[in-house]
Amino acid sequence: MPTISSMLSGNYSLYNSYANAQKQNAAQKSISSLWSSYSSYNSNAMTALSGLSEIRSGVASVMSSYNEAKDTFYAEMDDNMKSLSDSASKVKSYDFNVGENAITKTDSVDEDGNKTTTTTYNDKMKDALQTVKDFVDSYNDSIKFFSDNSEVSNRVGNMAKSFGDTTYRASNYESIGISVGSDGSLSINEEQLAKNIASDPNKVSRILGKDGLASKAESHVSMANSQRSLLFPSAKSMLGDQLSTAAIYTGGAYRNMTNYANIGNLINAMF
Repeated sequence: MPTISSMLSGNYSLYNSYANAQKQNAAQKSISSLWSSYSSYNSNAMTALSGLSEIRSGVASVMSSYNEAKDTFYAEMDDNMKSLSDSASKVKSYDFNVGENAITKTDSVDEDGNKTTTTTYNDKMKDALQTVKDFVDSYNDSIKFFSDNSEVSNRVGNMAKSFGDTTYRASNYESIGISVGSDGSLSINEEQLAKNIASDPNKVSRILGKDGLASKAESHVSMANSQRSLLFPSAKSMLGDQLSTAAIYTGGAYRNMTNYANIGNLINAMF
């Protein structure tokens, strides 16, 4: 027959077994909870990274568009500046003395009695007119380029104003057959220009040449080229601080921060 001592000993062993089982179950639940929490943290981090990868892709797309616009701007600018520089240099040194009989007028009458006057130019006059036309076309292209892009930056806007300053000498240019528009662009009255070249080549050279518009055009080109690297705004100034922020959170830095955070959460959950 069991004694009281043996019964108490049995009950104590049974209690110890039950208590140990409870502790083991609690530990298992704790570990299970720990890994569940870590899995949740990791899942959230991966979701965040997935979203940020889209941001990174968007930033790359924006930067690609920015670089394309910047390259296009500078390619067009360089082309315009070279063309204007070359044509201005030619006008500065050009000899507008086209000789006698540079302009010939011939009258003819058709069978109905209608009179027609035909004007012809000698080769020197043709070359002189073409030289001025090329220069005017290049100057107008430069005005249009800076005017069309005037909102890109304040510097470009100032360039547009600088190239368009032909208006204040409009009367000089008009006196030889070149009119000036409100935006500073130039247009040629060929017949009037030819008359002035034939009658007073020195005047044409003075107004257009080394002491005139061609020299001023070269100064504008020189100023534009000296500020070339500053004309198109930087990506940060165009896109704002968001670009720098996006760069921080779309590279390896964010992945490292996520890993550190996960490790921290795991440690916190263990203690």
